[in-house]
Amino acid sequence: MEPLRSPVMTITSRLDEARARQALALLQAGVWCWSPEAGLERDPACLALLGLEQMDDDLDWHGRVHPDDGQTLQTALQACLSGERMTLHLEYRILHHDGHYVRVEERAQREGNGRVFGVVRLCEPFHSHLDPDLATDPLTGLDSRVRFERRLAEQLQRGSAFPFCLLRFTVDHKSKILQLFGEADCDAMLAKLARLVRRELRKDDPFARWDEDSFILMLSETDRLAGLEIAERLRMEIADASLLPGRPVTVSCGLVQRQEGEQLDHLLARLASCHGQARRAFNTVLG
Repeated sequence: MEPLRSPVMTITSRLDEARARQALALLQAGVWCWSPEAGLERDPACLALLGLEQMDDDLDWHGRVHPDDGQTLQTALQACLSGERMTLHLEYRILHHDGHYVRVEERAQREGNGRVFGVVRLCEPFHSHLDPDLATDPLTGLDSRVRFERRLAEQLQRGSAFPFCLLRFTVDHKSKILQLFGEADCDAMLAKLARLVRRELRKDDPFARWDEDSFILMLSETDRLAGLEIAERLRMEIADASLLPGRPVTVSCGLVQRQEGEQLDHLLARLASCHGQARRAFNTVLG
């Protein structure tokens, strides 16, 4: 009699890359591999855990690890890479792009050929400390993102014969600042920066905290050239201000002028693109 075939044997197939990435996203995990020839290579899913698409500032992965956990991780990792230990299993804190530490679990296994495979996952989901339901940001006293978007939508609906610009700016190297000075000093710096900029604007110009480390403002009755002059003045004043002891604070600014008939989503998308280019350059104004 012919033996029964196991159904499992008939449905096994190679897991394609797209499905593997979906699985990593569901697990909130990323993988990495180390070999003597190629060194350490991380899957982009690892960066996604930290709110990143790429390492976009002056910190690498281990540079983001909490100072109290860094030496333990480095010692355990080196033991695994050298062959002194065959496995690694640690929990540690690492800096999220939004400016707060998150806890991750990392496991690794050394293979017989000397390669090491690892997986890192979030121990708990990350939630932004900014409450979208608030009308005012409690740290800076500025409008919240939701309130700013509402005011911007109203402006677009009214229409105007006069141009206006949107300016978004981000504190450069905020992750490094947080690591060096701590959360309290970092929060105080953001509050002082907000007050400095608010003093330089017209009273009725909407100004909001957009996310953990960036701000957005509307320059009414202002065209692109005038907006760039204002943005450059703000950039220089922030760099010259004493917002942190012994360390200058710089910002990267993106600016766009609203086009005739342009809708909210398209306007914000153009601003995000311009702002992203400025962030990659650091301490600059693009528009």
